[in-house]
Amino acid sequence: MRQTGDGAVRLVLVLVILGFAGPPPVHAAEMTASYAMKIRGFTVGVARLSSNADTRGYAVTGLIENTGLTRVFRHFSYHGAAQGNIGAARLLPQHYQENADTGRRVTDAELAYDKGVPEVVRYNSPNPVGQDTPDPATQGGTIDPLTAIYSLLRDVPRDTACKLDVMIFDGRRRSRIFMIPATGSGAIPRCNGVYERLQGFTAKELSRNTRFDFVLDYSRLSNDMLRVESIVFDSSYGTAALVRR
Repeated sequence: MRQTGDGAVRLVLVLVILGFAGPPPVHAAEMTASYAMKIRGFTVGVARLSSNADTRGYAVTGLIENTGLTRVFRHFSYHGAAQGNIGAARLLPQHYQENADTGRRVTDAELAYDKGVPEVVRYNSPNPVGQDTPDPATQGGTIDPLTAIYSLLRDVPRDTACKLDVMIFDGRRRSRIFMIPATGSGAIPRCNGVYERLQGFTAKELSRNTRFDFVLDYSRLSNDMLRVESIVFDSSYGTAALVRR
């Protein structure tokens, strides 16, 4: 599995795109987490996530930025905020906004949702649009990137791990993430996952890659809860990872 450098950065930013299908916690919860972004063992950036959630709703903010000498050679960043309701089996976004720069793509976007259907309040980007960019009115049931990040990185019950098949819409592009059942039968699963580009991507983007594979590892907490410790994938620069600090 080989990916471009932009693919590696994009996969981290669209971890954007992951969301567990299991039910959310029934108690109020606050979370602040920090992850190191590594390539070949060297830290090139940091991802931070802060959230509040209870049985009625959630609010989350996220930040991704490169660090140290990598700022000289390659800039990338992501700033986002999302909020929404908590349904019986998934998170239901109500509002999302982002400012993102993968090094190749720059966006300033805001989405609002009406009964699960996204409305593009704004989407500013100098990048070209894919010929099959979907109509937002047809994207009911999709989730925004940051809601997906939160769905992935929050602590989850053991029986909801590695159960995922969601669609993501960022204002122009539609993607799919699905997880493959956990390997082994131990208390701590290892999950394999796939991110697929579906609609709204340019021919140049699709020529780089349409599929990104990754591996997710947990640690075990008390009361049969699991916490994401690392997500590992390949890049043209070598093995890349998001590691909890």
